[in-house]
Amino acid sequence: MKDLNLLYTFEALWRDHSASIAAQNLGVTQAAVSGALKRLRQNYGDRLFTLVGRRMEPTPFCIHIAPQLLESLSLVRAAGSLMVRFDPKLCQKSFTLRMRDVGEVVCLPPIIQELASLAPQARMHTVGGGMDETLNGLATGRIDLALGFMPTLQTDIHRVAVFSQHYVCAMRRNHPLADRGLSLEAFSACEHLIVEAGGSGHLALERALIDAGGRDCIKMRVPQYLSGPHLLLETDMVWTLPCALGKILARYYPLVIQPLPLQVPSFEIDLYWHDRFHRDPQNKWLREMVSRVLRSQQSAWQ
Repeated sequence: MKDLNLLYTFEALWRDHSASIAAQNLGVTQAAVSGALKRLRQNYGDRLFTLVGRRMEPTPFCIHIAPQLLESLSLVRAAGSLMVRFDPKLCQKSFTLRMRDVGEVVCLPPIIQELASLAPQARMHTVGGGMDETLNGLATGRIDLALGFMPTLQTDIHRVAVFSQHYVCAMRRNHPLADRGLSLEAFSACEHLIVEAGGSGHLALERALIDAGGRDCIKMRVPQYLSGPHLLLETDMVWTLPCALGKILARYYPLVIQPLPLQVPSFEIDLYWHDRFHRDPQNKWLREMVSRVLRSQQSAWQ
């Protein structure tokens, strides 16, 4: 029997003697129970249950195979109850998170702090990579979780939003526009720095920049975020970047952060994991911990 759900239907019909009551107890439609019974009959070449008066009664063959099928289902349930409990205080695993350099700056410090408190023997490892590599890593278990804005990451993937972001502008502290409100006209006249991050929302941002000032307004393109501050310090370029990253970098670099005078949609930062590890206690603990930590930072990152 390839479909375990057929065992649950068999058990319900054996117990309830009614397709409608079985459906109610299983939380499915009566049509679903009828469909499952049809497949059971095809599998075993027997009617298994027949209507006698108002009750579904088992056939002799059904009575013969029932003990083995019900015992099989009992073993399945017993195996589920044996799921290993995860104790973070005893964990010595090196967890692998896929994130870009912006995630390492913004998200990793509070995650590491919480990990040290709850699982002091555990370690953390971050990796990069494109969408195909990320999906393969999540599916094989080489990557425990992925963090970021990756709308194309879909196949067999669970996701949960952990915080939202909007864009702001950064410029050097002695930039000619640093002490003035940044109007759309002034913004459009500037030379711009943009980070090209595959799989992220940078395309919408770039389109808005081009629409506002023309294609020639983009002076420099780089593939990563952390070169950004250094590229601003000796130029008059303006950099449009996520608010959380802007606030953090302004603590350590002589930068001014200003509102973006463009209508660019905000975006969600999501946590991703593969369906294969959805019920794994270790993965479940990790993603709940990471989600809790990042959600607690939301107000500071707005």
